[in-house]
Amino acid sequence: MCAGGRALLWAGRRAGWGAMPRGRRSISLLSLFTPSPPESAAHGAGRRAPQVLVRPDDLFHPLSKSPVKEMREKGLLIQANGSCATCVDETAATGQAATRAAEFECPDCGYPTHCSEEHWARDTGHRKELCGFLREANEDEHDLRSGRTLREFEFPSAQLAEVVVNLSSWDTFLYTRSFTNVTSSRAMRHVSKVLTYPVTIGAALHQFSPFNLKTGLTLEGLKSLTALRTTVKEHEMARSDKELAMQQMPLRVFVLGARAEAMLPPHLYLQLAYLLPNSPIHIYFVGPECIPTAEETRSTIVVSSRLALKYHKSFFHDAIWHFAPFDPFTDIFFLFSPGIGHPEARAGWQPTVEKLLETKCAVFATGFHERDMSCDVDALTEDFGDKMDWLLKPRENPFASQKRDFGIRNLREWAISNWGIYAIRGKRYEVQSKS
Repeated sequence: MCAGGRALLWAGRRAGWGAMPRGRRSISLLSLFTPSPPESAAHGAGRRAPQVLVRPDDLFHPLSKSPVKEMREKGLLIQANGSCATCVDETAATGQAATRAAEFECPDCGYPTHCSEEHWARDTGHRKELCGFLREANEDEHDLRSGRTLREFEFPSAQLAEVVVNLSSWDTFLYTRSFTNVTSSRAMRHVSKVLTYPVTIGAALHQFSPFNLKTGLTLEGLKSLTALRTTVKEHEMARSDKELAMQQMPLRVFVLGARAEAMLPPHLYLQLAYLLPNSPIHIYFVGPECIPTAEETRSTIVVSSRLALKYHKSFFHDAIWHFAPFDPFTDIFFLFSPGIGHPEARAGWQPTVEKLLETKCAVFATGFHERDMSCDVDALTEDFGDKMDWLLKPRENPFASQKRDFGIRNLREWAISNWGIYAIRGKRYEVQSKS
């Protein structure tokens, strides 16, 4: 089940992570949004308003008949690489491997799911368990490409110091941060898909974090997060203390194995900076694919006076001396759906995890779903159980994406960005009691 769950092939992205071709998947972020100017401003600047391809009240279209070229191409990609779900069940029962292509489009979700109408009619599980989610994905993807002005991606900027942010859930976060344009569940899915990365980081560092002793945080985890929040508090005090301001060190956030999270528009990470308005933050994206193409040579992007994004196209264990020394009071690591437990990636991740534990800094990791996260947790426990402490026990992430993504080869395989979260750290004590 673990290996099968990791064999997803996402549209438009090559599967794999470095030398481990199927060890880590990237959920394709097909639309990298920037705030849209008002239509009046667009006309005033002499630019044509974008052509509306799909009306908001007519979002559902079978992929083969979609007015959007990218959706028609996606349907062809599924037909070329996918298999009939009923055929898969039948051949699995007989031990045969041959299956027929999915050329029949389900009339309810619009995706090519079966080889024929007969096989579609026999697959009652599809209509009960999957069809509704696929239709939702169909309409969401058409909405993103409809040509309308995407007002939900016009995010708020910094807010008054006396306003308290509530990080209990997406709803309370968006409300207390004044995301006034997120007015529907569809808009929530769009926004959460891209904000899950910066807000998950902020939720771990913020003083009102949802991760506490009642929600899975351990005593060791409390120690680690208290150290980091002490630094955040010093940044706040430095506003009125010039001597302290000259001595302050930035928070360093390391995102290892970075792919999709490194390709987000840089301005999205301002939402992390707004959660910690007094802290200078440097985010390091480290991984062989953190920069999409060989032609792109970006290494540092200064987003604001307190936020900088840095890109290192290499493995962490090879480039570690570029970042050393490490300090648990200023440094924190994030591994977004790393695939540590995948058979083809496990050996490749081991030298990186070994170095991570030596830093004694907090390491947060996420998973696409419960099986995915359990697979990684089991691998860590087997390989490093005697070298690490648990900071946050595995649990659902309150700031997971609200959008499901589906595999091209098998539409039954789905994933949710950062569905679950947990945290570890290298053991601080060598001596253990006999008990």
